[in-house]
Amino acid sequence: MSFSPDPSGYIRHWLVTPVSESPYEGPPLPERQLRKFPHVDPEGPAPPERHFGQPGPTGEAWTFYDPGRNIFVEQSGFWHNLSVLNFYAATHLDAQQAGERKATFWSCGVGDLWLNGDLVVRNMGTRYMYPDPVEVALDLQEGTNVLQTRVQALGIRDSRFLIGLRLHEHADCTVAVPGSAALNGSFHDAISWIDSLRVDPDGQLSAHADPPADAIVSARDGKQTWTGGSQHPFPDNAWQADVSVEVEGQFLVRKLECPASRPIAVTMSDSVDGARQAYIEGLAAKTGSGRGGIMNVLARHSLGQRGETDTAIIEDACNWIDDRPDCADFPLSALLRLYNGTTLTEDERARIKRTAVGFRYWHDEPGNDALCFDSENHSLLFHGCQMIAGDLFADETFTNCDRTSAEQAQIGRERISAWLDRKTEEGFHEFLSSTYIPLTVGALLNVVDYARDDAMSSKAAALIDRLYTLIAEHAFDGVTVGPQGRVYRNVLTPDASGTQAMLAYTTPHAVEAWNDWISFLGASDGYTPPSDLESTMSAPVSKTYSEASVEISIEKTADYQLTSLQIPASWQKPKSEVDPPYDAKSLIPGRQGYQQHIWHATLGRDCHVFVNHPGATFDLSGSRPGFWYGNGHLPRTIQKGPIVAQIFDTPEDHPIPFTHAHWPSDVFGKSEIRDHWAFGRKGSGCIALWCSQPLTLMTEVLTDRELRAEGRCVAWMCLCGSGELSAFVEKCVSNKPTFDEGSKTLRSGSIILEF
Repeated sequence: MSFSPDPSGYIRHWLVTPVSESPYEGPPLPERQLRKFPHVDPEGPAPPERHFGQPGPTGEAWTFYDPGRNIFVEQSGFWHNLSVLNFYAATHLDAQQAGERKATFWSCGVGDLWLNGDLVVRNMGTRYMYPDPVEVALDLQEGTNVLQTRVQALGIRDSRFLIGLRLHEHADCTVAVPGSAALNGSFHDAISWIDSLRVDPDGQLSAHADPPADAIVSARDGKQTWTGGSQHPFPDNAWQADVSVEVEGQFLVRKLECPASRPIAVTMSDSVDGARQAYIEGLAAKTGSGRGGIMNVLARHSLGQRGETDTAIIEDACNWIDDRPDCADFPLSALLRLYNGTTLTEDERARIKRTAVGFRYWHDEPGNDALCFDSENHSLLFHGCQMIAGDLFADETFTNCDRTSAEQAQIGRERISAWLDRKTEEGFHEFLSSTYIPLTVGALLNVVDYARDDAMSSKAAALIDRLYTLIAEHAFDGVTVGPQGRVYRNVLTPDASGTQAMLAYTTPHAVEAWNDWISFLGASDGYTPPSDLESTMSAPVSKTYSEASVEISIEKTADYQLTSLQIPASWQKPKSEVDPPYDAKSLIPGRQGYQQHIWHATLGRDCHVFVNHPGATFDLSGSRPGFWYGNGHLPRTIQKGPIVAQIFDTPEDHPIPFTHAHWPSDVFGKSEIRDHWAFGRKGSGCIALWCSQPLTLMTEVLTDRELRAEGRCVAWMCLCGSGELSAFVEKCVSNKPTFDEGSKTLRSGSIILEF
């Protein structure tokens, strides 16, 4: 049995080799040049054809690529150290008729495509984050055609690494991976069964038939065997489960989530002081391990405690930092804080000193590594570590750069001062980031406590106050949400985010969330969070404000909260009539996006709605932007009080031809989806979505939470209100929204929005 290209023509079923990794040994270059990665093997012949299980060109066996819902063959990931990457893919394309077929070959990395042993094209797809397409003509022979690909790239932190092949005409084509007909039949049956899985409203796992072999259902509390029948109970006390089927020694896996079953905890403390003490005690009670465990060590030592594994954790962290991987500044910032205390042994202090004196603190120091210096949180962490290390280790020469300790301390202070001045004047580029704001606060706390300059410490403390006030203003029902400068998949669970952890540490009125960086707050002697956060969290808000290069609007009442970026910002004046017409001082409609979260609506701590243009084709992609977080291309966006309006215009050279909404259908008290509209009510709040394209409720990883709208030129609206749902629906529909694709103009009531 064979496979078919997907409805768009993508060939999704291949054999692949594991990613081959080797250390980068080329010359040190700026990151932009490194990401272009000119150090690839020259064009050459196709690798020898092999079948499933046989050795591939790298010596490791060919395995079946389980595509899930991915249109690409994707091996994206995160590499802390500079790594030369390679992988191969191969499949058979059967054509009923010989002839030339037009196709699009995508790659992230330098991609080679061979057809029947001949090189068709080398795609120099070296753009960071975005796959590059090249149009090709495939001269197919009647019957079996052998397709082979290779991708070469340099792994630098988050690196997209993939290939894709789309046939423009594919009605007479089928696909079979190299191997026997029985092998293809086994994989086909397993994939078909796994793709049919869903979670029924009664909490049962359901498929279109019995499993083709015993399936394993794995959850937090253990594993179950699904031996027969088209239904199986979803694991008790779980909201996530993996269902796997073994074929020829390889497991094919489907992940399913039921977020409505995920518990949301609240603190049991009855006072601010009690909440803070309980939080740090909770962090201290976790043993931790490796570089991340240093945060638990910091929590313990701030309470005057020690753990049996603390010395080993410190040693592991120092060893990791010595290799200079990306994020080495994270544990180093905690180690230097520990060094300033009195709880370390002399051996531990000597080990930390050796690491700090040999570290690389900025671009201007020698090194050939994947350290990220320039992001908002990283830059201050590096500057703070440089200053603190210089102050701590007087009369030492820093061996990597041949500077004295006094020189390092002075350079670090000057850089910190400039950073603080910029943020005080402009605000934060990683605004409201649920992942990165806690890291920035940790970096600021090191300045507060160790600057040896009262004015600098006060300026750093004021910035922390500002961050706390903003996340409190954006809190609704005890959970902080909002647009974000950088976001990840945790946008789906804001009650468990890093910024939520900041509130949970500060007040018992916030939903409980855990983040290791809160250990910096517990260890700081020089900073106390604002005392009015509880009232700020509950107060209504209606305002628009600027933060760094963006403009943010928020409308918060007792019934709902709606908050968004204005794209473009009101102060972005048109520069000319050329496309795009706005000054590039901020986000520009139609430009490529990254990890920006554009808008967020909430009716409760477990009820969150937003829309994005995916940057990846399925939920478990390792790409940034991803399926639910960030945007492949940025929309025109405005907010008028309780209404957000958007227009997306995705170009043809972007592989994702749809937009979608996160719609938590399982938590509304009442809800309705009809054609272009979706309506929901929870508590006393109501919300509506309208789209110019019909809405389809989808299930992939999330169960019945995706509202998808096909089309590249699409308009969306979100409307919030209160009261009975029927009256709210009538009011929304009376606005009679329309969208003209030709002029790219949205009209609804008094709102007129042009792209």
